[in-house]
Amino acid sequence: MMSVTYPSQRVAVLVDVQNMFYSAYDCFRGRLNYKKLLDTAAAGRHVVRALAYAMRDGNNQNSFFTMLREVGYELRTKEPRVRPDGTRKGGWDIGITIDALMLAPKVDVVALVSGDGDFVELVHALRTLGVRTEVYAFERSVGRELRDVADLFTPIGEEMIFRDARADAEPYAAAPEPAPQPRPAAPTRPPAPAQPVRTPPPPAPPRISSFGAGILNDEPQEEAPAPPPRPSRARSRSSPSFLDRLEAEDEA
Repeated sequence: MMSVTYPSQRVAVLVDVQNMFYSAYDCFRGRLNYKKLLDTAAAGRHVVRALAYAMRDGNNQNSFFTMLREVGYELRTKEPRVRPDGTRKGGWDIGITIDALMLAPKVDVVALVSGDGDFVELVHALRTLGVRTEVYAFERSVGRELRDVADLFTPIGEEMIFRDARADAEPYAAAPEPAPQPRPAAPTRPPAPAQPVRTPPPPAPPRISSFGAGILNDEPQEEAPAPPPRPSRARSRSSPSFLDRLEAEDEA
C-alpha cells in the first residue's frame, strides 16, 4: 500500500466520535485527545475539512461539543431514532459515507478516524476514485479488513489518551471489586431437641347404662345399705289358723 505523504496534499479528516469515545474507554479507560488526533492526521498537510460526527443522547454534552469546535472540528450532531419497542438506534455510517464521497473530488486524502468495519466498502470506493485513504483507530478495536484495505493504517496509542479524574465518570466504568466474603462462623452444637410435654389424658367420658339407669363410672362406688328384711309369711304356731280350728272340730 502507498504510504507516502506530501505537505501539499489536501486532507479531509472525518471522525466517528461515537466509535472513538467508547473504544478509548474500552482500550485505555480514558478519553481521546481530539486536538492531538487532528494534528496527527493532518501531519503538516492542508486540512480542507475536519468533521466530527456525534450523537446527542440527552445528557450534558455542551462542554464536550464546545471543546470539539475549539480544537478545529466542524460538528455534526443528531439524535438517535426511537424504535416502536422503545429502544434507540443511531449512527453516522451513512452520513460519513455521503460526505466522504462528496469531498472526494476536492481532496487528495480522506483520513477516516473509526474502527468500524462497515466502512470497508467506502474505502474501496474512495480508492477507485483515486483518493488516498488513511484509517486511524485503536488497534484492539479496528476491523481487520478495514485495516488491511486502507492505504495507511495508524494505530491510536496511549500517547493520545487523557487520564484524569473525569475519565472515571465516563460510561461503562470498570466493575467494582467484589466485596470480601465474610468468614464462616465457628461450628456450634445444634440445640438439643425440646422434650415433649406429657399431659395427662383427658378423663374418659361417662358411660351411659344400656338400661337408662344413669351413668356408669369406672371409679368404685360406695355400697348402698342393704334394705331391711321383709317379714316372713310363715304361719305362727302360737296362733292356730282357721283351718286348724276346723280340723279340730271334725275330730271331735
